Amino acid sequence: MTTRTGARAALRGLVSTTTVVALAAVGVVLPTVTLPAPEAHAVAPDVENLVVRGVDREAKAQNGALSAPVGHEDEESGHEDGELAALSSQTSTDDFLVAGVTWDADTDAEVTEVAVRVREDGAWTDWQSLGIDGDAQDDLDTSSAEFADARAGTEPLVSTGADGVQVRVRTADGAPPPDLQADLVDPGTSAADAAVGDDSRPAASADAGTGMEIRPKLVSRAAWGADESLGGSWPEYSKKLKAIYVHHTAGTNSYKESQSAALVRGIYAYHTKSRGWPDIGYQYLVDKYGNVFQGRKNANTDNPVGAQAGGYNTGTVGISAMGNFETAQPSSALLTAISKVVAWKAYLDDVDTTGKVTLTTGGSTGSGTRAEPGSKVTVPTVLMHRTTNETACPGRYLAAKMSTIRSKAHTLKKAAIAKYGASRSPVKAPTRVAPTSSQAPVQWSKTVTYRWKAVPGAAYYQVLSRSARFTSEMPSTNNWRMVVHETKNLSVTVSTSANYSRDLAVRAVAKDGVRGPMATLVRTSRPVHSDSWKFSSGWKKVTAGNYFADKAFQTSRSGATITLGGANQVRKIVVRGATNPADGKLQVLVGGKVYKTLDFSQPSNGSRIFTYTLPSMKDGTVTLRKVGDGKKVRVSSVALARW
Repeated sequence: MTTRTGARAALRGLVSTTTVVALAAVGVVLPTVTLPAPEAHAVAPDVENLVVRGVDREAKAQNGALSAPVGHEDEESGHEDGELAALSSQTSTDDFLVAGVTWDADTDAEVTEVAVRVREDGAWTDWQSLGIDGDAQDDLDTSSAEFADARAGTEPLVSTGADGVQVRVRTADGAPPPDLQADLVDPGTSAADAAVGDDSRPAASADAGTGMEIRPKLVSRAAWGADESLGGSWPEYSKKLKAIYVHHTAGTNSYKESQSAALVRGIYAYHTKSRGWPDIGYQYLVDKYGNVFQGRKNANTDNPVGAQAGGYNTGTVGISAMGNFETAQPSSALLTAISKVVAWKAYLDDVDTTGKVTLTTGGSTGSGTRAEPGSKVTVPTVLMHRTTNETACPGRYLAAKMSTIRSKAHTLKKAAIAKYGASRSPVKAPTRVAPTSSQAPVQWSKTVTYRWKAVPGAAYYQVLSRSARFTSEMPSTNNWRMVVHETKNLSVTVSTSANYSRDLAVRAVAKDGVRGPMATLVRTSRPVHSDSWKFSSGWKKVTAGNYFADKAFQTSRSGATITLGGANQVRKIVVRGATNPADGKLQVLVGGKVYKTLDFSQPSNGSRIFTYTLPSMKDGTVTLRKVGDGKKVRVSSVALARW
C-alpha cells in the first residue's frame, strides 16, 4: 500500500522521469533530479464581513429554516434555546474556507444559540451549531490594549470550500446583539500547502531529560504560512502547566491534507481580524492526517495563555482537533498525534495524564462556564472543553476516545522517563543582585534597573512580571506577563506607573528553548498618586526643594484625614514626609482600626520614610489621621506595599 508521502514522492519522480524521456526523444539526455519541495510563505487572507440584520421573513418561511442544528449543542447545559433574534437569507458570497459569527462585545445581550449553514459544491449543508466563544482575557487585565478591539463571537467553522452562507441567532429576549455579522475567510493558497505532511524535520534535540526528546514533529507557523503582520502582542504566559484541553472545530470532516494549512491560516485570520485577538487562540491544532500545527507564538518552547476554554485559559493549553467529532469518528492518526502532544507537554511539565487537578474558575464573558467565577473544580488533567464549559466540544465520538488518549500519553511519558529520566532543565535559576532601599519595598522612581548574575549554559534570559493597581488583587502566580522575551544582558530596566505593585522575575533559557526555573528579581510597589488620595478639610499643599518630589500636604487640624479607599492586599504602609522636632503625630488606620502612630517630631529631614508592617495582609480603606496635638505634619507620598 502506497503512503501519502510515498505517493507524493512517486509523483515528483514521475514528473522528473517524464521530462527525461521527452528530452531523450530529441537526443538530449539529462540526469534525473528530485524537485525541491516548495517553500512556505506568509499568506495574506481575505475576510468578507456580511452584516446580519434581524429576521428575514422569506428565509423564515423556507423549509428547514428553523430545523435543529447539529455540532455543538449541549443537551446537558439545561438552558433554553431562547427566542429567534436573527435569520439571514441564503446569501451567495466569495469563496471561503473558514466562517464565524461575531458581534459587539459591549452588550448585555444573552446569545443562546448561533447556527450556520454553508453552500458547498452547490448544495446547502445542515445547520451547524457554533459554540459561543467567550473572551480570551479571563484572569488577565481586561483593560489591556491587546484586546481593545476584541469582539464577542463563536468558534470557527471549517469548510472544504463554500460560496454561500446563512446565519441564525437566538437570544434570551429575542433582541439581536449589536453589530452582528458573519465573517468569511479565504486564507489564500501557498505552494507548500500540498507538501505540509512531508515535513520530515526532526524533533528538537537537547540534552537527555530536558523534555524535548519526545516532542512530536510540528508544522511551524512559518511552514503553515502565518502572516505575522495580522497578530500583535499577547504577552501572558502560564508559569506552570496544570491541565491540557482537547477541543474541536465545527464544520467539515472532508477536507484534504493539502487544505489543512489553509484551514489553520483561516482560523488564525478569524481570531485576529474578526475576533480582534492578538494571535490564534489555540496552542496546537491537529488534522485528521496526524499533522500537528503550532498555534500560539512560542507554544513550542513555553506555555503562552490562549483561548481554549474561557474561564480556564491560565495554567492550561489547548489542542484543537480539526473536524466535527459530534458527527464523525476521529481517525487513528489524529488520536495518535493528540496523544503525542499530550505526552510531550505532560513530560515537560510533569503532568499526570491519568490524574486529576483542581482549577479555579476565572471570569470570562460569554464562555458558559459550568461553575461560578472563583469556584474550584476538580477535573481530569487531560480534559474536554465540555468538562468545564457549556458546549458539546470536542464531540461525542472524540469524547469517547479520551481515555485512550490519556492512556497512550501516559505510556509515552512513562517510556520517556524510563529512557531519559524525569524532565529537568539544564540551567539553574538566576541569582539576583539584591535591590536597593530605593527599589524595594517601594520603587520610588518610575524607571529602575534590576540585575542578576550569569547562569552557566544559558543561551539567553527572559524577564516576566505580574502587576496590579493598589485597588486590585495581584494575579495568580500561575499567570505572568512577558516583559522581555529574549535578552543576553544581565539586567532589565523597567518603568512602573504610580498606584501599581509589581512582582518581577527572571529565568535562564538553554539551547532549543528549554526553560529554567524562575527567580524573583524584586517585589515592590509604587507610591499611590496624590490624585487618588481623598483629603478632608484642613490640608494645604506646600512646596520646598528638600521635600520628596518638591511638595508635601500639610495640616495642623485635629482629626484631618487622608484616605485611600478600596486598598487590596496591603502588607506595609510606607509614608514619606518632612520631619522637625516641633512637628506632630499621625495615626495609621486600616478598615477603621488604628495600627500605628507616626511621630514627625524627629530631627529635621525633608524626606523621611516611615514604614509600618501590618500583622497580616489587609484589605479596606487606609487612613492617615492627624492626632490632636496642635502641631503640623507634612506628607509627601504614601505607598501601600504588598510584600
